[in-house]
Amino acid sequence: MLKIIIFRILIIAISLIVSYLLSVDYQDMIGFSLILSIGLIHGANDLLIIKRNISSTSRFSQFNSFITYICVVFVGLIFFYFFPSFALISFVVVSIYHFGEQHIEALQINESLRRIQKSISIILHGIILFTIIFMNNIEAVKNVFLSFDIRFLNYNFLKTILIIASLLYVSILIIKKDLIPFLISEILFFIFFYILSLFTTLILCFSIYFIFFHSILSIKDQVKYIYGSNDYNSLRKYIINSLPYFILALIFLTMLYMYIEIDKNDLLPIIFTFLAAITFPHVIVIEKMYRSMKQ
Repeated sequence: MLKIIIFRILIIAISLIVSYLLSVDYQDMIGFSLILSIGLIHGANDLLIIKRNISSTSRFSQFNSFITYICVVFVGLIFFYFFPSFALISFVVVSIYHFGEQHIEALQINESLRRIQKSISIILHGIILFTIIFMNNIEAVKNVFLSFDIRFLNYNFLKTILIIASLLYVSILIIKKDLIPFLISEILFFIFFYILSLFTTLILCFSIYFIFFHSILSIKDQVKYIYGSNDYNSLRKYIINSLPYFILALIFLTMLYMYIEIDKNDLLPIIFTFLAAITFPHVIVIEKMYRSMKQ
């Protein structure tokens, strides 16, 4: 647990130094680069996970899984086009659970938590995380939400949610003595992350968590699940296999940017829409992966 705390503090400290030295535009550039590189790669092997999950090895079954996955992505895009407000809220709710699940699973405290405690802890971790990001980047978040016709967000509302969620989270984790080290780790992490969110842009702040405290941990679990180990060769195969999907995603975003007139203020909503569309099926795949790992 001490190594985890040191790693978290080190990453956040480096990020704070970067934010101090760089302008807002450069911070966003770094954030987008992280999201569109490691962030995309961490979700590019979902089909391999599906292949590992399904009992049938026939090409038809694998092709059918691929088509289903792609259809879910396009349904997500259509969903955002026709129901933008509901789609964005759904994306935030799904992300809250997904980020919380990855966090709890990666730290392997499942044995110390009952099923209901684990589910609540997953949700509360995600709520605290997103509330901190939203609170301390309230104007940028408001602009994004307004582009999706959502107008109810305000600082006091988020502050109330943060206080309630934090108290509930501490109450759940303090019940068992063997969870005290994890609770201390969580408190320190959120304190330092809160400070980070005060001094960085929305994109950089989100990307730091998304990459260093989510995607990298997810990749580690995925590599072990797909190949049976976390050695260098397994990681290399994972990255090589992800490249075609990663390149296709970048080509899609590049064509969208080059051939469709996009105002700078619309870029962030478009990025969120794209991430949401690929997040919906990814969350389902990862949920099934963790379920399979416990069998």
